[in-house]
Amino acid sequence: MTSPSPRRDAFRVWIDNQSDPKWKLLPLTHITKGVMALDIINAGSIQPTHCEVFNEPLAYFFYGRPAYRVGGDGAVKVEASCPYCFIFDSALISKAKNIFAFDTGAFEKRLYKHHLSEEMKTHDFSLEVDITRPNKIIAKTFRSQSAYLDGDLTKVVSVEDGAEPWEFHARAYLNLLKSQGRNEPDDRICSIEIVLSEAVPLAGSLKAVVVPHTLWSEGKQTPWLKEISDKGIEILPYLFVPGRHPEHYHALLELAVRKKYEQWGVIDEE
Repeated sequence: MTSPSPRRDAFRVWIDNQSDPKWKLLPLTHITKGVMALDIINAGSIQPTHCEVFNEPLAYFFYGRPAYRVGGDGAVKVEASCPYCFIFDSALISKAKNIFAFDTGAFEKRLYKHHLSEEMKTHDFSLEVDITRPNKIIAKTFRSQSAYLDGDLTKVVSVEDGAEPWEFHARAYLNLLKSQGRNEPDDRICSIEIVLSEAVPLAGSLKAVVVPHTLWSEGKQTPWLKEISDKGIEILPYLFVPGRHPEHYHALLELAVRKKYEQWGVIDEE
């Protein structure tokens, strides 16, 4: 019989040693391709789907950062394959089933194994459902929400200053953040993941949707976007020129999200 994994609280203790910076909570983001975005809007909700990591139906979001990358390595030629970002009110975090310091899917695929020991488990890096911890870990590592949103790893505290040698999980996490390089995983290593087990209705919590500009301009407005726009949801277009790599469009999407956060005044500093 396999022994149950021990409960390890050291990472959460390290986070809680950081005083609460009293920042406002950031919005939550959910990114998908155009086809799935239309499904979500037609359904009026984001539905949990089977998760192979936790073996149950779950819906995934990121805290503040639009970090998720849509699949595909080739050039994007049509709007259906572009990334679309749903931005939800920060209050949605109160419904989380769990919160993690990074993308658990990448962790499960052992993409972080160069710094996180094989004996370290996914739940070792859980923030549980304490909604003060996302801002605490940002203050502990990036020291400002702005640096976190930018994914500016140059602003991350040094391993030596950030954690003691006996704080194994904290040191492993900081080493992971400081390891970013040409052959390293993308910025999901520093993006806080929010996990929900229930359907998330768009009504009442969706604030904006980021889409290719060909779907939303002065000359042409997509009917299903017009429908939610009439309900007060903002439509934020980014420039779509067919034939670029998905990362190109993701960068434009990130800029649109960052600009909107600034307009909303949701970003707090130290």
